[in-house]
Amino acid sequence: MAISWASAASADVLYQKGGFADQRHFLAIDVSWGELEIGQADSARNRLVGAAALPPSAGAGSRTAKLTYYTPPLRGFELGASYTPMPRGVGDMPDPREAMHLVEAAVRKTILMGGLTTRFSAGTGRARVRSDSRRLPRQSWIVGTQFAWRSVTLDGDLRQQQEADGVSVRSLNAALAYGRGDMTLSFRARRTLPETGAASGHYLADLAYHVTPRWQVMADTDIDTGTDSLGTVVKVGARLLF
Repeated sequence: MAISWASAASADVLYQKGGFADQRHFLAIDVSWGELEIGQADSARNRLVGAAALPPSAGAGSRTAKLTYYTPPLRGFELGASYTPMPRGVGDMPDPREAMHLVEAAVRKTILMGGLTTRFSAGTGRARVRSDSRRLPRQSWIVGTQFAWRSVTLDGDLRQQQEADGVSVRSLNAALAYGRGDMTLSFRARRTLPETGAASGHYLADLAYHVTPRWQVMADTDIDTGTDSLGTVVKVGARLLF
């Protein structure tokens, strides 16, 4: 049995479990019967289910304390479950008065065929929320798949969530990403189908280029066809690391 205190957790864009990035604190216990995490870590659903086509649906954030268990990989299958007793805070960490007892679960199947990696995944979540909450859905599910070959990644998912007031929203998402050398390019799209109201689309195109290891040039186009959106927004900028 191995017990470790981790000060960082995975935060990759696609299929996060297995990498390390921004600062989060949790206790990880790795034994023959699986892996247990206690503390500020991503939920099993967020880490096993790929959801790169636009930001994932609302949930308890990575900095919200939770208990998560992962089974050992078996014939390409991985299963995980998380329990968050009382999400708190602001932003991606819902207020405790609005949500309690969030339970999430996910399964992922990985298939390797030559240079092609294929992943199929599914996840679900349920929480007790107030009727006027806008931070967490009452319940949700997502099914997705991803294909990765050399520098190209293609993924998509279908997800549905039931808001606190009982209204259901379904969305179809797709993403295509290319990264080679100093350049990364991605296209993402979402088609939202609310139970009541008109359907809407959201489309993103991002380009990033590393001029030097510390200097990066970026550009993106954001098109939103929703009734309350800003329409089309184009951004160009640079990032310097010191």
